[in-house]
Amino acid sequence: MSLIRTESSYISNKTKPATPQFAIESFRRLVRSLLVSEKPIIDDVRKEWIDKWPGKCDDIRYFFFKETISLLREFDIKNESRPKYLTANVLSILENIHTMPTDQSEIDEFWVPEIARQEKEQVKQSNLEQTKLDSQDWTAYYDQMVTEEDEEKATDKNAKKSKVRDTINLSAHRAMYSGVWLTLLKCPTGLDVSENRRALVVLHQLVIPFLKPSERASLADWLSDCCDIGGVNALLALNSLWRLMRDHNLDYPDFYRRLYALCDRNVLHVLYRARFFRMLDLFLSSTHLPALLVAAFIKRLSRLSISASPAAIVMLIPFTYNLLKRHPGCMHLIHSERMAQGEEADMYKVEETDPMLSNALDSSLWEMSTHQSHYHSSVNRMSQIFSQVFSKPNFAMEEFLDHAYITMFDSEIRRRIKNNPALYDGKTIGIFGGHKRKLDSLETDEEKDAVSGTQGDLVAELFEF
Repeated sequence: MSLIRTESSYISNKTKPATPQFAIESFRRLVRSLLVSEKPIIDDVRKEWIDKWPGKCDDIRYFFFKETISLLREFDIKNESRPKYLTANVLSILENIHTMPTDQSEIDEFWVPEIARQEKEQVKQSNLEQTKLDSQDWTAYYDQMVTEEDEEKATDKNAKKSKVRDTINLSAHRAMYSGVWLTLLKCPTGLDVSENRRALVVLHQLVIPFLKPSERASLADWLSDCCDIGGVNALLALNSLWRLMRDHNLDYPDFYRRLYALCDRNVLHVLYRARFFRMLDLFLSSTHLPALLVAAFIKRLSRLSISASPAAIVMLIPFTYNLLKRHPGCMHLIHSERMAQGEEADMYKVEETDPMLSNALDSSLWEMSTHQSHYHSSVNRMSQIFSQVFSKPNFAMEEFLDHAYITMFDSEIRRRIKNNPALYDGKTIGIFGGHKRKLDSLETDEEKDAVSGTQGDLVAELFEF
């Protein structure tokens, strides 16, 4: 990298007139050797590379994105399979770059001195122009007539002034950042399942805010494909789709239908269960959603709770309670006459994929009523809340989302015992080992012989092992 800076300075000063240049050929060989390798890039090398150059110097980051795009497209044009670890190495670097500029003033540090000098001159010139404009009387424009010839000259002059080198232009940085991500995600060969998942984890927070507005629609198409595949990747893709809908006005009418399809038995057992329910709580937080739509989600989760583990039920009960509190139009589900009739009177269509056609409001939450006789004390104690007045505040879901068997076990063994449990007195006679315990409880040999001679004791002796 030191040689590249020296070479870039030499080329810049050699041109007449002197203009900033970058040693792109030498840098291209460096990027290729870094990304195209027979093994994954070493963690120490990646950290050293990001901390010193792409994560710190704006010009190096710009040219790194540019050369990475060319490298990824090179194998697609030749119809050749990409090197085994190329996409993995590119993704490992992109997901660790957290210094993308959000304003033109943040592009202020360069590795090549000539580019830094040009940037300072541009900033100085723009400040002078702004000062000149501020000092002019804003009514002067209306006091003078501009001829067509003067207008053309002014247009040409402004075009020359606006022609800034890409390395110091915010829009050019965003274009390269968008290009490298879209080229990586939408490559013909595609990423494998684990790489797709790694990209989806960081996409909504580290990538979407810095993309060009025109490129966000292309990203939405790729996210829709991830939702169609299903599984964990679909759960993670919903977060990015929601970010595009909320912050960037993406029109995605089938969002809640896809979200409804993801609420199946698998969602209660995946690694990202807590993250999915955090997103689901956010997606259903609006009070303007139709009561029929919210009731469909409540009913679907209640039906899933029947075959769920106690750790999942402990999470679903407060989640359902919060939805009922937030959407009073769904309170009919717990006050319905079908509540006591159970599944026989249930009008809910389980196989319906459209939540608006599921007849959820004509049903009841009889599933939550069954949990009041659950074998686990935490479940039956929490389910009693649906039989009480809804005067309690909403539950803090963060206390329940990360519940698992280990957390429930820890809470049980740490619970203070108020009433002493029943103890074994040593004289109870059962099937397993009951014959021996009964003989030990007898005092005389005659009684023992009498017991041993019975037919039932022969069966008991078979269990004496």
